Amino acid sequence: MTSASTALSLDPAELRLSVVIVSFKSRPALAGCLESLIACRQPIPLEIVVVDNASNDGTVEMLRGTYPWVQVIANAENLGFTRGVNQGFERAQSDCVFMLNPDCVVTPEALELLLAALEAEPSLAAVAPTLLDGQGGVARSCGRFPDLWTLLCDHLRLVYLFPDSPRLARSRYGGWSMESLDRVDWASGAALLVSRRAWSEIGGLDENIFMYMEDVDWCRRAARDGRAVRYIPAARIVHFGQQSSRHMPVETYLHDLKSRVYYFRKHHGPLAALITKAILGLTLFLKWSAACVYYRGRKNARMYSAGMGAVWRASWP
Repeated sequence: MTSASTALSLDPAELRLSVVIVSFKSRPALAGCLESLIACRQPIPLEIVVVDNASNDGTVEMLRGTYPWVQVIANAENLGFTRGVNQGFERAQSDCVFMLNPDCVVTPEALELLLAALEAEPSLAAVAPTLLDGQGGVARSCGRFPDLWTLLCDHLRLVYLFPDSPRLARSRYGGWSMESLDRVDWASGAALLVSRRAWSEIGGLDENIFMYMEDVDWCRRAARDGRAVRYIPAARIVHFGQQSSRHMPVETYLHDLKSRVYYFRKHHGPLAALITKAILGLTLFLKWSAACVYYRGRKNARMYSAGMGAVWRASWP
């Protein structure tokens, strides 16, 4: 680990990048992420803001002891991913702000490519890298704005069974090579470089969403403002994934379901939200039925049952 002697004091005018990380019980992954960012600090003047959502696992103590140059916002309770990101953006000082998950590993080359793309085209809302999984596979980390058809394909897992199908995997640019993508509807908030100006004009993440769909919602609002999101295939970042959600798999799954109902109500209206509930309820019932048949699936059956209840009760402001 790097000692406190590496700390740099940067004037806000010297900053080229602010990195905002929201952490929840992800201390080992976060340490790896910060170590990778240390290698980026020499070529790229940057600051790091970590918002910890009451991890209670020694994360805050680690940050203050081992990484004293990192700005820490320690929440007394888990306020959710969206609120945490917004808190980090309020503290960030650079014109370019990188929303980054704690389970990512970055390189100076990737950050340089992203910064160059955003600086060259100030009208963009954000730019996104290629996300690699732990085995080096390319994730389909961007997509088209969802509609009811793509929602059905997603929850029947057709998009994963037939990833190259232009119709069944339409939501994730099925049939398109990731290397060929440029402008995309939305890109994952796991690693998204955002224009401060766009953020100020569009607003922050919608805090009615605890987690999931917040990046899609923000990109949709950006598109309505006439701002595009650009995908940069050459900028490659490793995203191990699911480091925080594995601590509360059922709760995070329920948040995912409820956020979809909210998204369709917000962007498509009450009827679309009701149809969304019907689609989610039907697919969850099918999954629950299949899981009940197999002894090893009983745990998932309980999760799908809880999901049906969450979807039924899901409401919107």
